[in-house]
Amino acid sequence: MARVADPAELARILPGVWNIRASSGGYWKNGTREDPRVRIEITQKSPLQLREFYEYFRRDKGDREFEAVAEWKGSHFSWRMDEHPEAQSAFVVSDTPATPDVIALHISNSAETESSVTIFSRAHLAVEEVRALISRDTYSFELTADEFWQLSWLSGSSDS
Repeated sequence: MARVADPAELARILPGVWNIRASSGGYWKNGTREDPRVRIEITQKSPLQLREFYEYFRRDKGDREFEAVAEWKGSHFSWRMDEHPEAQSAFVVSDTPATPDVIALHISNSAETESSVTIFSRAHLAVEEVRALISRDTYSFELTADEFWQLSWLSGSSDS
C-alpha cells in the first residue's frame, strides 16, 4: 500500500492547489458545495505544518472559504480549523507511483467528523480521469471496494 509517512516526501507532494474530486464524508458529499478546491502551503518544515485554504461555491451563499492547519504527528496529520476548534480530525495520505497528481486522504472519525476518504487531484485532471485511475488501482490508494463505492464524485467548473 502507498501510505506516505515521510514528512520530506509529504512536503514535496502536498503544496499547491488541489481540486477535491470525491469524498465519502458528508461535508463535501452533500452536494451543496460546488467546485471545491484547496491550496496547501508549508508554514513550518520541522515538524511539518501545513496551512490549508479551502474554497467552494454555494448557490445560496456564493463563494465561500475557510482555513485549516494540519500538523505532522509522526504517523498522521492532526487537522483543525482555527475558527471552529471543535472541528478537528486526523488524516493520513495515500498516493501511487503511477501519478503524483492524485492523493487520497483517509480521515479518522472524531466527535465532529465521521471516518471518510477524500480524493484530491491536480486541476489538469478531469474527474472522470481520476475516477478511472483510482478504480484501476484502489489498492495503492488504500481503498476497499466498499470505500470506493461510497465515494461521491464531484465535478468542477473545468470539467464541463
